[in-house]
Amino acid sequence: MNRVKRSLLHIVAHQDDDLYFMNPDLVRSLQEGNAVTTVVVTAGEGDGINVDTDDPQRASHQPDFVGYSTARGCGLRSAYARMATGDRTSPWHREPVQLAPGFTVERFTLLARDTVRMYFCQLHMGAPVMGGQRTRLHQLWAGDVRSQATLPVLGSTVHEVQHVSREQLIVGLTALLDEVRPTVVRAMDPDPEHDGGKEGFVMSDHLDHTSVTQFALAALARHRDAGHAPVVEHYRAYANRFWGRNMDAVAAAEKAEYLATYAGLDATHCPQGTCERCGDRQLGRDPYRSTHMMSTAYRYSPAANWLRLGPGGRLNAFAVLGGRLAFWTETGPASGVWRGPFILGDGWISPTLAVTGAPGGPAELLGLRRTMVAGGSVTVEIVHTVQDPDGNGFDGWQSLENPDWLHSDGRRQRELGVPSAAVDGAGRLHVFARNFAQGISMRRRNENGVWDPWEDLGGSFVQDAGMALTTEHGTVELYVPGKNTVHRWHQTFLGGPFVEDSTLKTGKVATGGITAVDSGGGRTCLYYRQADTQQVMAYRQHENGNWPGGGAGLGTSGGTGAVAALWAPERGAREAFLAHRSAGGRLAASMPVADKDASGTHWRETGGMFAQAPSIAYDAAGAVVVAVLGTDGRLCLRRQLSPVVGSPLGPAYLADPA
Repeated sequence: MNRVKRSLLHIVAHQDDDLYFMNPDLVRSLQEGNAVTTVVVTAGEGDGINVDTDDPQRASHQPDFVGYSTARGCGLRSAYARMATGDRTSPWHREPVQLAPGFTVERFTLLARDTVRMYFCQLHMGAPVMGGQRTRLHQLWAGDVRSQATLPVLGSTVHEVQHVSREQLIVGLTALLDEVRPTVVRAMDPDPEHDGGKEGFVMSDHLDHTSVTQFALAALARHRDAGHAPVVEHYRAYANRFWGRNMDAVAAAEKAEYLATYAGLDATHCPQGTCERCGDRQLGRDPYRSTHMMSTAYRYSPAANWLRLGPGGRLNAFAVLGGRLAFWTETGPASGVWRGPFILGDGWISPTLAVTGAPGGPAELLGLRRTMVAGGSVTVEIVHTVQDPDGNGFDGWQSLENPDWLHSDGRRQRELGVPSAAVDGAGRLHVFARNFAQGISMRRRNENGVWDPWEDLGGSFVQDAGMALTTEHGTVELYVPGKNTVHRWHQTFLGGPFVEDSTLKTGKVATGGITAVDSGGGRTCLYYRQADTQQVMAYRQHENGNWPGGGAGLGTSGGTGAVAALWAPERGAREAFLAHRSAGGRLAASMPVADKDASGTHWRETGGMFAQAPSIAYDAAGAVVVAVLGTDGRLCLRRQLSPVVGSPLGPAYLADPA
């Protein structure tokens, strides 16, 4: 297999998961010429009826599980061929590949682009067993069944039915990881939120999505033990319907086109000659009728403050690679020369970190540690570590547990949100996270270094994308987007209790993050993306502490995720240093110009694709530095040519150029 620097591996349950939930990231990776591998674990046979689910005559059709699985596979390959080459009929080479003893899958290689490959494992979504019962993949993960049968498709080079054990599937996925050596692994949400609008516990997602992701994480842990540390990204699925849509009309239209190809709407014949009705006809003729269409969101909302000035006047950058803390550090103040990444810690840390600390002092990091325990159960806890005073290392992780730690229902723990954190003017660390009830919980380390118990701050239906801020007065504020506006909790005095501010009324925020910065004079400025349009919005507090009736639109380059922001002296909200992830998956930055009267944003898109969200910080000389984590897993930076407002960014460079 040809090796390229950027290699992306998708591990999904069904033939349409990546098209619904990972696009446009998927198509951008293909368009950039990266090596792209996708593994579809189940046969996706569903009810076996390849007819529009809205068709009133649908009940009269007889199930054909093999035929429907065959049609879905052909539809997905057609969509990939179109994304990669522009031609849905571009041919594939198919062959059997043994991933583990007794477990053979079918591999497809796109002849026009041999770095584009697909593996179909064909495990039954619901395998028939004696007595008419059907076993499910989550039972295989939990150990309730010893094996899961496969469902060979028409024309397959793997003819026999196999009975795949839990261990065989993990070994097989590990073998694929070891073969592909991905720089980025994309998987679904391992711990989806429940439907908070219904009584009791109502699962919001498909159990196959969750189960396949559990298998993927188990394989990733073994892959990491072999010395590999890819970027890992998790995508929300059905839960997207709860929150503000985070794709604009152009991105949604493109996504719909490839779904239409998958559905066979542009098919005149099956390119592989195996399907009577090529494509997934259950989708109907309108891809937009599904709520899955309108968002592509990370499960662990990426933060935009992971670059900071630390001990010795050196910039530090922090990320998670292969489930472990990774950090880079400058060799000296404003040197622009970096060391790293240093990979530290044990356990499995989810992709997003909260980064805080006293200005110029050691960083304090918070993450979500996910642990698989006996019987397939999982615990999720917030963990904390502190940088050494010299900035060269870290203590081990300390558990802060979970707001729902003592509840008898372990499912409550798994929905814990990504932490946000801030250190107040007296050195007290405040940690915030969304809890199972979809409100906010807080835990505080007091002035004596002792952790107080978890405290419920209230709230309801908040997104998992908060941002904590220390004001110039040393107090702490928390901003969290909800269904229709941004929620604010704040202190009225240093060390005081948190009060929810009912006067803040913003527009609807798209899923994916919010940024708050202190803009001087006791005023906070919020930056977020407007739902549906993806326009970047600024919402700045008045001098009297009140909030405006509306936000200021700052334009957009499309895209998703949090907007990184750094306040520029003597400038306004439109002239801040801003950066975000564009519709092309690349860095879009707006830098203030020298002329103070030339107000407004000046978006420029540069570079290659990167993961998660960018970050911005001043270095020791006062120059602005913008950092991204590339899809090659490497830290890429751009630095102002001189440390004055109006100076442009210099060329991009890698922290580890070797």
